[in-house]
Amino acid sequence: MKARELLQSINNHVDTLANETDEFVKSDQFKEYLDTMAKFWEYSFRNQLLIHYKMPEATRVAGFKAWKELNRKVKKGEKAIKIIAPSIKKNDEGKDEIYFFPVSVFDISQTEGEELIHLEIALQGSSHQELLDHLISLCEIKDIKVEFANLGVNGLYGYAQKDKIVISSKDSVNTQVNTIVHELAHSLLHMGEEKPAAKFREIQAEGVSYVVCKHFGLEARSFQYLGLKKASSEEILENLEVIAKTSK
Repeated sequence: MKARELLQSINNHVDTLANETDEFVKSDQFKEYLDTMAKFWEYSFRNQLLIHYKMPEATRVAGFKAWKELNRKVKKGEKAIKIIAPSIKKNDEGKDEIYFFPVSVFDISQTEGEELIHLEIALQGSSHQELLDHLISLCEIKDIKVEFANLGVNGLYGYAQKDKIVISSKDSVNTQVNTIVHELAHSLLHMGEEKPAAKFREIQAEGVSYVVCKHFGLEARSFQYLGLKKASSEEILENLEVIAKTSK
């Protein structure tokens, strides 16, 4: 593919992503999903460790009340996973003090009832194992170490540090491809002192992942991911130049 054709292909992919994201954000399915996900906490690293120690296979964790609000109930005889939650109280001098106390949470496998609305961001299959191997080799060339690990609950696919990328070992090969491109884009673009705001970092990284995956015949669900980040089509197109340059 000639350079001009490649650039035109990249521009077309980004334009498609912008339109798909806008349509998704306006859908009733997206609004219902946000209402559901608001019931789940984002757990601290320490609580992630506590959950993993108690139930390594946990995937979606919430408290008794949250499950009830989602029309699910904890099965009889299930044992709670204990984590630590903060509480702010006034001391005798009227100042705020933070206290920590144990609370009980349960994995979805310990509950029964109404099915949760589900947005399938993960990709199925292992058709792109060769591409994954090439991406790992590319990271090694750039002195970026790639590790695969159990990353806990409530939807963490991977993360990037200055010289390391960590990918969820529980996901399919094709999801790992999608994730490693996203995190490699973060490594190439966002590890310096000057970087855009968090939303635009995600737009740039997922935009690159979408374009690269599309180029190699893998249909990423980036419009759903960017919808969850509240990205608009205008914001995506504002980052076209960065996405195109990094994708190439």
